[in-house]
Amino acid sequence: MKLGIAGGLTRSFIGSPLTPLFLLAALALGLVALVTLPREEEPQISVPMVDIHVQANGLKAEDAVKLVTEPLETIIKSIEGVEHVYSQTEDDGALVTARF
Repeated sequence: MKLGIAGGLTRSFIGSPLTPLFLLAALALGLVALVTLPREEEPQISVPMVDIHVQANGLKAEDAVKLVTEPLETIIKSIEGVEHVYSQTEDDGALVTARF
């Protein structure tokens, strides 16, 4: 039976006395890398944002968009340093988020 390249390589590694040495070397290098590489489990990333919640009792979402959300977005976009403005409008209120 012909094994091919992968089969021949596998047969040579199974019978070789160097295989356990390669495994130990790989394990040792992995442990060295684990100990020496800097890492932080909870990086302190600061993204300055502000949420503006407007409560408009009795107002439907379609009306709140025109009367509350769009004017508020226009005002917030005119503030210096604001990069993005996100909004969410639902019945009885709106939430506008500004990211600096």
